[in-house]
Amino acid sequence: MRPGRVVIINDRSAEIGGASNLSCLAARLLREAGVPVTFFAGDEPVRTAQPETVHVNGKPLVERGRFSAFAGGLYNRNAYSALSGWIARHDRPSTIYHVHGWSKILSPSIFRALAPVRERVVLHAHDYFLACPNGGFINYPAASICGLDPMSLRCLATQCDKRGFHQKAWRSTRHLLMQRFSALQRQPANIVLVHEGMRRFFNRAGIDDSRMVTIRNPVAPFLPSGARPQEKCDFFFIGRLEPEKGFEDAARAAHLAGVPLHVIGEGAGRALLEARYPQVTLHGWCDRAQIAGLIGNARCVVISSRVPEPFGLAALEAVGSGIPVVLPSHALLGGELTEAGAAFTFPTGGIEALAATLRRLADDDDLISAMSENALQCAPQLSNTTESWLAALLALYAGILDRVIRGRAPGRGRANHRTEITAGRAVGTRGNAPGANAFGHAASQSNEAD
Repeated sequence: MRPGRVVIINDRSAEIGGASNLSCLAARLLREAGVPVTFFAGDEPVRTAQPETVHVNGKPLVERGRFSAFAGGLYNRNAYSALSGWIARHDRPSTIYHVHGWSKILSPSIFRALAPVRERVVLHAHDYFLACPNGGFINYPAASICGLDPMSLRCLATQCDKRGFHQKAWRSTRHLLMQRFSALQRQPANIVLVHEGMRRFFNRAGIDDSRMVTIRNPVAPFLPSGARPQEKCDFFFIGRLEPEKGFEDAARAAHLAGVPLHVIGEGAGRALLEARYPQVTLHGWCDRAQIAGLIGNARCVVISSRVPEPFGLAALEAVGSGIPVVLPSHALLGGELTEAGAAFTFPTGGIEALAATLRRLADDDDLISAMSENALQCAPQLSNTTESWLAALLALYAGILDRVIRGRAPGRGRANHRTEITAGRAVGTRGNAPGANAFGHAASQSNEAD
């Protein structure tokens, strides 16, 4: 059954990166397909906002005063009132509610507002905030992946937050409210994963996975045709300059390996790079056209994030351009890319191992050439096109509405069948096996974050 309307819910109504870009892309594609869309956004109206948008007129927590952010981040009363009011006035049995982002403005209050229509709500897991209080399964002070069960006593007693234990306590309180209003541990929910590897993290949080599906993001390569990286010498890091992204790991490894490193991205770490690594070329934030103009000179793209990135957009944009990548062993895409011969992995935080890999790639043109060919061959299987992504969303919505209308309740507990929706059909998958999809148009900018 085709939805009568889709209500897309996100903190921001403009394309500023990450989940915001994908939520805006979904709205545009659905409208073009003839599906009515209402965009429910936490922010104020902006020039580039979506048409037919309901604005809460809020500001991101980082732009608010301490008390306002503390209280509003836990429970945004305006968001609850606006969303519950819209549902009371406009909801129909064929309406789907698709939540993309809620942690920066909207708060857990939206889950309370959505409770009456819960069976028709889709939660898109662009990150781990549905499962982990700090959203990343990472111990920021230790710069390491966290192995604790979320919200366990050991978790609650561990200072893992980047801003201190007071922030950890606040995030844990917010997570408790989200759990209370969403009931993810008690009832199945329609959750979209962007990579099947995310499932094990959600399982650790005790979230019922019987309605989880995997729909990989749409990705476009940096370059319209394959590069010739074996003829180039520059290595590139693309991403925000924040500690968890491992930008300094890339700089240190490049220095040890004696290879030139270019950095595309902006953030608080820029000053550190300028002071400690003057040999690194900093390009700052770049749009897609600017990235395309630079990345043609890349021999390899270095992904050195210290967090378990759910998807890895920059890696796939590079691979789709025929550019080899080096990425951490914990990266969800790592196994697939190394098996395809398009990438090497290194132990997370292993500077010497990363440096050795960079040195090897710098010295072997034949290896780079082979990896480039492998990258172009494997890329179409690792993501969706915009067309197949839209088809997958519509297939998901149809399945939800059919189940609700027919009154069929799914079995409780852990599912024995994992689902990955690709090209508009649901297929059983094992492990991380992707659907066969080609690259489509750009969904987001890889050096920008939501």
